[in-house]
Amino acid sequence: MTDDRNISVADIQTLATRDGVAAFFAALGYQTDGRQTQSASAMGINSGPLAHQIKHIERIAVHDDGAEPLDTYLIELSSVTIAATQGLARTLRNRDGNYLLVLTDDYVRLDFVLLQRSLPGTPTTHMSARQVLVRPRILTVNRRNPSPVQLRVLRRFTYTEPDADAQYDKLLSAYAVAEWSEPFFNNRALFSDYYLNERLPELAEWKERPEEAYHSLRELLPRLSRQTDTVEDGATLQSPIESALDTLGFNPVRAGGGDEPDYRLYAPDSPERPVAVCLAYAWNRYLDGRDEARDAQTPDENPGARVVTVLESGEAPWAIVTNGKMWRLYSARTHSRSTNYYEIDLDETLAMADPNEAFRYFWLFFRQSAFFTREVQVDDQSRELNFLDRLLAESESYAKALGERLKERVFEQVFPQFAAGFIEHLKGQDGVAGLRQDSLLVVSEQLALNREPDEEFRRQVFNGTLTLLYRLLFLLYAESRDLLPVKEARGYWERSLTKLKADIAEKAGPIGDDVPDRLHGTYRASADATELYDRLLALFSVIDRGNRDLNVPVYNGGLFTTNPNLADNTQEAETARFLTSHKIPDRYLARGLDLLARDLDDKRQDLVFIDYKSLGVRQLGSIYEGLLEFKVRIAQEKMAVVKVKRSEEVIPYQEASNSKKKVLTLGRGRNALERVYEPGDVYLENDRRERKASGSYYTPDHIVKYIVENTVGPVLAEKFDQLRPKFREAQQAYRKAEERAEGFRKQRIEAEEPANVANTYAGLVDDLFDLKVLDPAMGSGHFLVEVV
Repeated sequence: MTDDRNISVADIQTLATRDGVAAFFAALGYQTDGRQTQSASAMGINSGPLAHQIKHIERIAVHDDGAEPLDTYLIELSSVTIAATQGLARTLRNRDGNYLLVLTDDYVRLDFVLLQRSLPGTPTTHMSARQVLVRPRILTVNRRNPSPVQLRVLRRFTYTEPDADAQYDKLLSAYAVAEWSEPFFNNRALFSDYYLNERLPELAEWKERPEEAYHSLRELLPRLSRQTDTVEDGATLQSPIESALDTLGFNPVRAGGGDEPDYRLYAPDSPERPVAVCLAYAWNRYLDGRDEARDAQTPDENPGARVVTVLESGEAPWAIVTNGKMWRLYSARTHSRSTNYYEIDLDETLAMADPNEAFRYFWLFFRQSAFFTREVQVDDQSRELNFLDRLLAESESYAKALGERLKERVFEQVFPQFAAGFIEHLKGQDGVAGLRQDSLLVVSEQLALNREPDEEFRRQVFNGTLTLLYRLLFLLYAESRDLLPVKEARGYWERSLTKLKADIAEKAGPIGDDVPDRLHGTYRASADATELYDRLLALFSVIDRGNRDLNVPVYNGGLFTTNPNLADNTQEAETARFLTSHKIPDRYLARGLDLLARDLDDKRQDLVFIDYKSLGVRQLGSIYEGLLEFKVRIAQEKMAVVKVKRSEEVIPYQEASNSKKKVLTLGRGRNALERVYEPGDVYLENDRRERKASGSYYTPDHIVKYIVENTVGPVLAEKFDQLRPKFREAQQAYRKAEERAEGFRKQRIEAEEPANVANTYAGLVDDLFDLKVLDPAMGSGHFLVEVV
């Protein structure tokens, strides 16, 4: 076959039997004539749990026309788990060849597993039998309901390549698509996913046609993959990367490399200043570290680090980093320049037949006109921005507004909802952890009489709720950025907060006004049930202690402590015991989690999941620090929210009426409702009776930057001035050792390795990092993050 075969839902539904799986691969061009049933022992699996789990092994296809054969196996298991998949990977890692496995236990869900093997620290594809690392790349497909992304990946399984090695590389590339942040692009927190998906298609640029560039780049792709230079007009030498940049509308000018970019990219009519810079590497070279296997020119470079140096020079505000296959955008304006980027796999994008789908997300971002500045409206202000700056500004604006709405919702609804849930559950408990027996009786009596318990009990509820809230915010943020293996459908995803919030959203529905009644109806029958909270406790334990079967390492940072030492009397341990001993009923927890997970889409007027990836750590820190000045209160009479100067207060409703203070309302016109708390309602207020966060603990970014530059900055400058001559001396000594070694090698004389010379200067590294910075009131680490 020369083109990928279109894969439909009907094709996937045929994967219900062994013969159906074999026929599927035969239709994709695999050689299935030699299907062969094998035993577990023949595969080297003689004992242990894995041997007992295997019910059937069959090699359904084999291609041995490359340096390494490509074998496709169907394996039926009693239960498909991450542990079983990893066990198979370990078994096969030292066997010759590359392996594509199809694992299933019911033919409803099938795991397509590609084994990727490499030496430590080397992102290579084809390795001999000596390597020690193996990574199973997993695509879990529901046969009855495959997703568009799964169909797209399986379409790329079509056997179109000239040999088994090239086909394996194609499969490896296809699996990367399944790990993108979104179906058509991989956005690593440079922009807002929500803005790219929902707002970008409304812009005028979206309507422009990309067909010409699409066809030109498809013709250029074979040269890009070979990285061969061609002579044009008998004189001009132009590399494939230069041809691609030229197709995208740039005038690329080669630069020096190293601390300089490889290319400066100019607009054809503006030769004075580059609109962007470009770092170019060998085809499919690893972009986040060293790569000796695919880069003979600069094997020791880390492109992700080099781009930071290039951007800090201030020569251009944007940088393109590419290996021909992968194309990345970096911005000098982002806080984390090395880790925040927008990425497209050009090879996979051009494989889609319709240029108006995925290719549009490449073309709009990497063409020259995306860097061309013009006047646009952002936040009702006229600004001179290019297309990319506009997307960045709009994404930042969206994140800022989202953070403000989320903070307001946490204070007004989420925190009180969780605290009320703890209090409701504690009413039926025999004891309150951490309180003396006499205090225990008092609290029980107060709760039974609907009186506000004493301050010590309310302090425990506050601390427990605050810790629970920040555990949830941590997980929402970490899962959104794939810092936890949330895409592993057979493993962590089943336990994840992502799945839990999706389960609740399905019951709640998409219409905001309907959510309270729908959730109340769902959980009314079992008012005291705590199944959702128990799921959270199990997840917290996984994060705290780690879980090998779920691919989660031990974090052990204190926030998720679930089993503190009995002798530990710290606040952290006390709160951990509170959260383990006491729970929130499902009817309270479901509503609070949904408020934390979803927001109103202004365009569609329905609820969508909040794009936590677009929020910064500092915005989440603002929520946490803003809560610190508050305490939990339980209304003993009808209370009203009134406006006082620049803040709001909660006072008795009768007092508000007598003093003729206007009670604030929710909504407008006839639908406006007074903001009141009925007896028994939980709310937050500080010692000044204010219910709005003052934000007094949280310092704005520009002030943090100024303070750090003027305190830590001079110390660093002095240290660098002292060490710079020593580093130059070390560099010169190393280069001379390299030259001597090369000369001796030519004469076939044994010489001292340059690495030994470098080791004599190893102490310089300790001297460089011999610096301690203390923030005695760290909070969320706002200042220390800026220091780093």
